[in-house]
Amino acid sequence: MRCYARLAICATVCLFYAACAGASDDASPAISKPTQRTSNPTSSISQIPSSDQEKIEKGKYDVDRIGQRSVGKGVNLYSLEKERALGRSMADSIDLHTRFVLDPDVNDYINRLAQKIARNSDAQVPFTIKVIDCQDLRTFALPGGFLYVDKGLIMEVDSEAELAGLMAREIAHVAARHATRYATRKYAWNMISLPLAYLGPASLGTRQIGPLALKKFSRDAESEADLLGIEYQYAAGYDPQAFVDALEKLHATELQMRNRRSTASPRGASVPLHQQIARAFATYPPTEERIQKAQTEISALLPNRNDYVVDTNEFQEVKAKLLGADRPILRRHRPGDSMANAPVLHRRPSESPQQFAPYRRESSIAEVEPVAR
Repeated sequence: MRCYARLAICATVCLFYAACAGASDDASPAISKPTQRTSNPTSSISQIPSSDQEKIEKGKYDVDRIGQRSVGKGVNLYSLEKERALGRSMADSIDLHTRFVLDPDVNDYINRLAQKIARNSDAQVPFTIKVIDCQDLRTFALPGGFLYVDKGLIMEVDSEAELAGLMAREIAHVAARHATRYATRKYAWNMISLPLAYLGPASLGTRQIGPLALKKFSRDAESEADLLGIEYQYAAGYDPQAFVDALEKLHATELQMRNRRSTASPRGASVPLHQQIARAFATYPPTEERIQKAQTEISALLPNRNDYVVDTNEFQEVKAKLLGADRPILRRHRPGDSMANAPVLHRRPSESPQQFAPYRRESSIAEVEPVAR
């Protein structure tokens, strides 16, 4: 028994170090303090110590080598074909229970924007993009390149650069293959943890190592997605600072919406499938930490440019179209108009005019039959 216990503990420790090593590859380069820009017009990378500079230039975060880097490499039980098939099966489930925006102009614009970012990324799979007819402020991607954007997010952001930054971050998750690499680590831990179940309380501390390592990988994956998304946005010509601006505004808006929903929605209310999947893929670090890291990485890793794309007329036209589609249409009733399709109010059979006092209305609850959508 002691022999098995030692073997299980040794295997667990090996897994822990392997997971930490894999996670450290995904984390952004360690920069302890934000690097201040100087008046020197050359790239701000020259301000980093020579050892860190050499690591960045030759590492997988060199922005000049996008598409030729080791992003997404590492131990993975899923081939690209299997990963694509997994994402397609998840997408099919979402599509069956989700209402999408059908406007061809909106879909064409969002598709072109996403494909532009994908061309300037490390992704090795084609992308399929759909706009969800939902007021949520979210975009998420499934393994294999299936990207979804909520209509509410398009209407909430202020510029094309902000939307591009948020979409680039989800494309980064696909490029780095975070979902299937996490699944691989989880499967390995489940296999190794089986012998520990027979050791009883003696292995309690050891059994905590795997979940903690997986949690660390998830948080590092989110940080890496922020960094890669900023690089992809930058490579596509957009202002990377727009991603930070979008984070700050959406964080405040999400808090307000969450407070309203917590008071309005009853407990146990059903959550749409696409929201369940989006939340399952979200293990974000604190927003303040993400903003600080993003500002540091923009200053340290991205060379200065004189011109960035911030906004376009096409984005504002699409946003105005979505906002206009959500406004109620009021039509004035004219003499001679047919009343066949007009709303009709019916009095309850038990009610009679004598029940109501003059100049006074009794409150009642309107009974509305749900409309099939």
